[in-house]
Amino acid sequence: MTESLLLKRNIWLVYTLTALTNAWFWVAIWVFYYLRFTDYAGIGFLESVMIITYVFGEIPTGAVADLLGKKYTMTVSYLLQAIGFALIGLAGSMTALSVGVITASLGGVLASGTVDALIYDSLLYLKEENRFEKVIGNIATIRMTALAAVSIVGGYLYEIMPGLPFLALSGFIGCAVVVSLFLKEPPIDSVVFSLRNYLHQTKKGFHELFKTPVIKRQSIILIVLSMIVGMNGHVFIDTQLYNQGWSASQLGYVATIMFTIAAVLSQLTPVVTRVFGRFRASIVTAFLIALSMITVPLFGMVLATFTILIRDGILQIFGNTASATINAATESKYRATTLSTYSMLSNIPYVLLAYFLGRMMDLWSVDGVVLILGIILGGAAIIFAYTLRNNLGKDPSHT
Repeated sequence: MTESLLLKRNIWLVYTLTALTNAWFWVAIWVFYYLRFTDYAGIGFLESVMIITYVFGEIPTGAVADLLGKKYTMTVSYLLQAIGFALIGLAGSMTALSVGVITASLGGVLASGTVDALIYDSLLYLKEENRFEKVIGNIATIRMTALAAVSIVGGYLYEIMPGLPFLALSGFIGCAVVVSLFLKEPPIDSVVFSLRNYLHQTKKGFHELFKTPVIKRQSIILIVLSMIVGMNGHVFIDTQLYNQGWSASQLGYVATIMFTIAAVLSQLTPVVTRVFGRFRASIVTAFLIALSMITVPLFGMVLATFTILIRDGILQIFGNTASATINAATESKYRATTLSTYSMLSNIPYVLLAYFLGRMMDLWSVDGVVLILGIILGGAAIIFAYTLRNNLGKDPSHT
């Protein structure tokens, strides 16, 4: 098989890996499971543990992916995730749960940015990089479809044995370890691994985000918006759904509907970017996410749930457009490092606030905390949209 065919096969292998690693049987019931060991403040602590692992691992693992190879990094990532989720499923205490979370998070951080970089570099070699937005849209759809397919099953698995949804995912990710061995490393510019090159690679990750005034402003805006948008993916959507009063098995059905909607909306990514441009699309979708966060407390159970489900779909478009914007402005050999840097900077506030936010949810209410942050996010999106129109002129993502 020629190198071009092997690189084209990468895309289909990544689609398969996406389905296997996103068979999150636990996705509808994880709040139920965590609350067996702790309260919302404890969930905040576990989330802090997870994000701290990401923060301290993002830059090093992104650099390792660029220097040692994306294929190798992805294989190790899936192995650690399989072990981590098995530990979570077998946990008998908060300490054991924390160890599993750290292991799975370390595996996840190895894949952060690496998968997107492998796809983009494969397409770049094939001179098909204009397909990147379509491919990541497909990946998001596959991810949402996989989640939708297993959510109902996860609710029933939880009723059989609380840790069983995590153990089932561990088995699926074990299959992903085998599939990842068939990936082809994209033939991009490489460097010999050394401490000096490693430190240089890490430095370049920051440099790529801030290398020109336009890219610097663009990166700062995306990072600020992602600070609150990302909290939805971490905890807000799931805790708000739990707060509506659904049972574990009912949440399985609700989650299936949510991911089906998200899979459909993710396919709108190319349309949204054509209408607004990549960068502006991120600002527009961030505002719509904020609007959902603000309005949920005003509605009854069914309408509030529907609003949350739509928010998750818009969240996928935001992530796709932000990733496409950063990829378009980044040199190939620093891409994984840069994407990891962006993710790390976006997650820092959540690391600092996760326990505090959990405590506020215990003392006040889940919807009240989300409403306040929604107002902040919406205000920031409006300010950035105004700044873009008056100071930047043309959307830099069109250039």
